[in-house]
Amino acid sequence: MEYEERLYRNQSLYGLSWERINNLLGLEQHPDSTRKASYGYLRRIDQEVKNTFDKSIMIINDLHLPFERKDILEVINKHKNEITTLVIAGDLMDCQSISSFPKIRTLTLEEELVYAYNFLKNIRHILDNEQNIIVINGNHEERWHRDICDMHKKDMQKFINPSLIDMIIEGFTIYEDGEKTRYEGINDTIYIPHWFVNIDDKLIACHPKNFSIVDGKMCENVAAHFLNRGENFEVIVFGHTHKYSQMTVSRRAGVYVVENGCLCEDFSYADSGNLTYTPQHYCYTIIKYNNDERIHYNNIKVYHLDEPNTENGKNYKVII
Repeated sequence: MEYEERLYRNQSLYGLSWERINNLLGLEQHPDSTRKASYGYLRRIDQEVKNTFDKSIMIINDLHLPFERKDILEVINKHKNEITTLVIAGDLMDCQSISSFPKIRTLTLEEELVYAYNFLKNIRHILDNEQNIIVINGNHEERWHRDICDMHKKDMQKFINPSLIDMIIEGFTIYEDGEKTRYEGINDTIYIPHWFVNIDDKLIACHPKNFSIVDGKMCENVAAHFLNRGENFEVIVFGHTHKYSQMTVSRRAGVYVVENGCLCEDFSYADSGNLTYTPQHYCYTIIKYNNDERIHYNNIKVYHLDEPNTENGKNYKVII
């Protein structure tokens, strides 16, 4: 994109014909079409420069590693020069190996832990321009805390970090057959040991545990909760439900709330015959604002993604 911009801006300076620019960019169109398109292209870039903001927050949630969408890193890379902070709002990991639900396919806890560690390191590598990374708790990570608490019978829980995400960020060691493998900590990554984080008294990103089959009801419930507890904020983005909605909750002081969908693969329980479940929605949110101004609704953008490719066929029709 930077190369394309330089060619357009310096076309006359470089003495380049529009036909030559077509060749350099691999465009198969009339040179005059490229010339006209360049005007709109540069206008959009100039407009983005004028609309710079103090903060640009990207919120993703419900990745459920290692069952995440396979395009998540590409999505983050797409916005890396645009955002100042990435918030992972709960359920970074699935922790399927220590769940109480019946399962056929599973990884070991060690495999899940190392997978999540490498995934978070990849995100930190992509966001290499001093962007903040904030991770909060989800209900799936609490499976680890529950199992560590059960170790109190042998008084061993004091020697193991009860927070799985904190352990990944701080670094950990795996011991096996007299050998130990050390995984160093992930720098410049903030862990919030709680189910929500309040950023700048403007934006709350959270991972509640409730569900509602009524569209928009969770938006109202989440808004009511944070108003009742006296939090200062302007916008809420929450995960957990794997559904999408976006609304102004007029009965709750006009609070703006985004139900942020998910970024995991399609789970079988979403279409198992239980009518309280409906298909998942796949999306993420970017919110931009200046420190001394209220967040404007036009600067809240939800990006919707196609359904992920899965190995499970979805054609249940038969012709006989």
